[in-house]
Amino acid sequence: METVKLCAGLPEKAPKALPFAAENPRGLCLGANSRYLTKNGKPWFPIMGEFHFSRCPEAEWKTELEKMRAGGIEIVSTYILWIHHEEKKGEWDFSGQRSLRRFLELCRETGLFAWLRIGPWVHAEARNGGFPDWLANDASVRPRTNDPAYLAHVKEFYQKIMEQSRGLFFRDGGPVIGVQIENEYGHCGGMRGEEGLLHMRALKKLAEEIGFAVPYYTATGWGGAVVVEGEMLPVHGGYADAPWDSSAEPLPANGNFLISPERNDALIGSDWGSGDRADTFRAEENPYLTA
Repeated sequence: METVKLCAGLPEKAPKALPFAAENPRGLCLGANSRYLTKNGKPWFPIMGEFHFSRCPEAEWKTELEKMRAGGIEIVSTYILWIHHEEKKGEWDFSGQRSLRRFLELCRETGLFAWLRIGPWVHAEARNGGFPDWLANDASVRPRTNDPAYLAHVKEFYQKIMEQSRGLFFRDGGPVIGVQIENEYGHCGGMRGEEGLLHMRALKKLAEEIGFAVPYYTATGWGGAVVVEGEMLPVHGGYADAPWDSSAEPLPANGNFLISPERNDALIGSDWGSGDRADTFRAEENPYLTA
């Protein structure tokens, strides 16, 4: 049998180290470079699956998490839907099916990492994008901006999430390795340009000040959504079908499912996108993460 050398002699660009890294008490180190995530310095290509705990009966959580683990999933991401925890202003509920802490404890028990999608706006096919009605209907507050009144509400929400998560972060030996800020910001609502970047920076700073110390921070990267370069890893996506698309004609094959360098799926949210799909980051300087 003849041995074939692939791409012999072609220079390979070394991955660029990125400022995303942490070590847990057992000596496990997670990091990232411009091409992939790393575990103890070696390439790591984990599969992450979504589980919205507050939408599933608590008695079913462990069985479903075990199914995910058996199916090859290593990380579970979950939205914290504000509307599920503060339906009435000032009345917080993290009990039973709404218990984020119990869910994270089960992630640890089943050997799964966890990724918190803390919003505050999450979309998630939820009313008001997950905002409580009292917030969405308050004309004195400008949501998804650096309005001090809005950020004060967000700070309280983040603090409640921290109370549920304390002691369960990667640095503590717990399962939480990542935090996503906002969702589809600048693509589905929100501000773009420098104003959008200032808001995303403000949310991340707020989360860090409250104590969300994790190896990875992420933000939606498709469709011109706002990502702060060097502070958040962009997350892309690809859909084989786009039922929301307004076209009545057959859609072309999606390049995300072919061997190609394409990352930005033009079909995602084509019914709601802002039209401005210019990135605030350099895709080639970040690993290709997908949602």
